[in-house]
Amino acid sequence: MNNIPAYKTELLKSRTRKIQYLFESKGHKSIIKAIEYTPVAKRNGKVIYNLGFGDYNEENGNIFDDSNSNNGDMRKVFSTVLNTIPQFFKENEDAAIWVQGSDSAHKFKELCKTNCKKHCDDVCKNFNRRIKTYRYYLDRNFVELSKEYVFLGLKNEKKATLAQYTSENEYIGILVFKKK
Repeated sequence: MNNIPAYKTELLKSRTRKIQYLFESKGHKSIIKAIEYTPVAKRNGKVIYNLGFGDYNEENGNIFDDSNSNNGDMRKVFSTVLNTIPQFFKENEDAAIWVQGSDSAHKFKELCKTNCKKHCDDVCKNFNRRIKTYRYYLDRNFVELSKEYVFLGLKNEKKATLAQYTSENEYIGILVFKKK
């Protein structure tokens, strides 16, 4: 899916139908990370899986998707997340993937204000930061990626309407289907 080096992942499947890929982030320190695909809905007969990502809690198997480890290997970690998408679709070809950052909900702004280190005041600089990373990658590689995938975008939470993804628009979420 991309040419950036990635970490090797280990696939875990659970009885709850969620799928996790674990890997070790080796930056300033060693951190176990997880990429998690969790079924959240059905649409037109397809199961939609939420793509989650974050630090992995080995005790309970959960991920912390709101942590920023700043481990110095962001590009390699992001590449690792992207590299699981073709693997996921290989095993779940009739599924769809929902991508939305944990910082895209409007409630995030209020939570961020309570411990903001950037002193953003009116415009939260952390709001939508994660989905912007995915959108940046998608926008730069849209022509190539569109050969294999269909992308729909969600513009805002209040009026939840999906539309054909175009790079000119701002989205808070992206729905990805594999072409047949």
